[in-house]
Amino acid sequence: MTEGRDYLTCLVGLPPGGRAAWTAELERFGERRDAEALRRRGRALSMLGRGEEALAAFEASLALEGGSAEALAWRGEAHLLAARREPARRDLDRVVELAPKWPWGRLLRAVCLLTEGDIPAAEKEVRAAGRRPESVLVAALLEGQRGASQKGWDLLNPVIKARPSGPLFAVRAILRLGLADLPGALDDLNTAAELEPSAWILMQQADALNRTGFYRKALDAAARAAALVPDSPEPHLQAANIFFDQAFYPEALAEMELALARRPDDPALLSRRARFHVVLGRMAEAEAGLKRACRLDPGSGQLRFERLNVAALRGRFAEVLREIKAGALSAPYDSYLTGYVLCRRGDRAAAVKHFLAAAERTDGGFAERCRFYALVCRVLSGPKLRVAKPPQFYLCSVGIHHPYQISVENLRALDSCKVLYNNLGDPQISDFLGLFRAEVRAVTRVDNEPAMGRVQRIIAGVARGKLTGFVTRIHPFIYRRIANDLVTVCREKDITFRAFGAVSLTEVAWSLGVSAREHGPVRGPFGVRVFDIVYLSNNPSMLEARHPTVVYCIAHDEHRKQFCAVVRERYAPDDIAFLLAGSGDREQEVVSVDIAGLESKLLSLDLGTVMYLPPTRRGTTWKN
Repeated sequence: MTEGRDYLTCLVGLPPGGRAAWTAELERFGERRDAEALRRRGRALSMLGRGEEALAAFEASLALEGGSAEALAWRGEAHLLAARREPARRDLDRVVELAPKWPWGRLLRAVCLLTEGDIPAAEKEVRAAGRRPESVLVAALLEGQRGASQKGWDLLNPVIKARPSGPLFAVRAILRLGLADLPGALDDLNTAAELEPSAWILMQQADALNRTGFYRKALDAAARAAALVPDSPEPHLQAANIFFDQAFYPEALAEMELALARRPDDPALLSRRARFHVVLGRMAEAEAGLKRACRLDPGSGQLRFERLNVAALRGRFAEVLREIKAGALSAPYDSYLTGYVLCRRGDRAAAVKHFLAAAERTDGGFAERCRFYALVCRVLSGPKLRVAKPPQFYLCSVGIHHPYQISVENLRALDSCKVLYNNLGDPQISDFLGLFRAEVRAVTRVDNEPAMGRVQRIIAGVARGKLTGFVTRIHPFIYRRIANDLVTVCREKDITFRAFGAVSLTEVAWSLGVSAREHGPVRGPFGVRVFDIVYLSNNPSMLEARHPTVVYCIAHDEHRKQFCAVVRERYAPDDIAFLLAGSGDREQEVVSVDIAGLESKLLSLDLGTVMYLPPTRRGTTWKN
């Protein structure tokens, strides 16, 4: 779910024509210096994205009228918009004390509590605000944040039917994301943007467009948001994240600098830029930015953790361990980072107990990561395999979700590399690759550059003689992917290589036929052919029914329909395909479907669907 500060902008976001209205408000009260005028001037500045000026106006207003619940509420709102949760909470706590029956103060405090993850306290505030459309809005978001997106949907739908509005459609889109309904979420956001193209709605639309692969349209939406609030850093941060997701790293950093120019002393923005620098291997710049962020927010344990993590990546192990021993980090991050340092310096066996200790003192995704890293250290501390003639190049794949599904051979290959080219901008991938001692180089995309341009840059690195690896997602032999071109060039240049597929989707997909026992076992050995659906839609001759085939269905409806037409030409109507459906928080399950009903079924499933098509036996596959 999106952070609570975004929920807040949904409630108060700038509607069409709103910029002119808030600008007029600013001009109207620009000359007066009484408490009310300063308060209203501050609200206008806040809505126009000029947060620091807004806070200065609120300070001046409160200096004249210290007991104003309204001024404290709007100052708390401005703090929330700037992601300053602690001062926001102090202001909004005081608001509720001064005006316990004021609904807006209660709702703002509920949003603040949501940003802290305190769902029961937020629920209490929503009840205290009474029955009003804004209360339903926050209540629906509250349900989504605690994992009950369907309940939030049920609350919100009657309100949308009675009084449709852009913010309501946008909130329903957030709930649809929680239900893994990305196409539906995008539909709602498109509707919201048509009704009320506020900066927040446009940024949410940009996020959904980027998730569905339309990154250029996503950048257009972020640019429209920036035009509405030119003094706000958020649209530029959104654009930076989109560029980074697409591996346009210089462009991402340029947008990040634009965000920081608008809020240069924001620790959260400095931290985000540092993560970009880590992925790019620019550790000195990352550390400098984090040191500045720590000076601005000395009480932040998260920033101290990030700074020490970068120091560990730079090899300053003794310094990091000294600071941990001196109490620089609280549990479980002290144990985690101790294990991380020990692993990086080669003490893998000693690192295991520290990762496990960290896992015992936390839960959720962080605990999973700690246990996974402990497993990695166990593998790497085991006996080394002697390879008589190692290849010059490894292609190594990891699974989609953290902790990564990866084979023992793959881990050992990564550990033996001196240089690793990283095709993935995920900061968690950078943390994972930091367990190894290789030099990590990001593979940057260049606009309108053919895929072979990146390939040539990687191959040039391989040619310099250090054992080199390339890290990508899922499986290196999916058609249209950069790894397939790498293999082609390696063969052309007589570069010896080995490739490892992630043990997530490919192996699971191969087992789909086996799991449906009523259709008989899959007999082998077979060479599994791995494709993506777009490639097969454009190259139908590649689908040969006598081979077992795994298909990754990350595509929109038109390509899915084209693919199903190809399948119908090659299989009988009662032949069976097997699908692995469900992604994110949704439970995955294997379903079987006959070819006649494949299209309707495939169109209803999410983008993470994987298909297994068994091989034909003398012209037939499994039958119903």
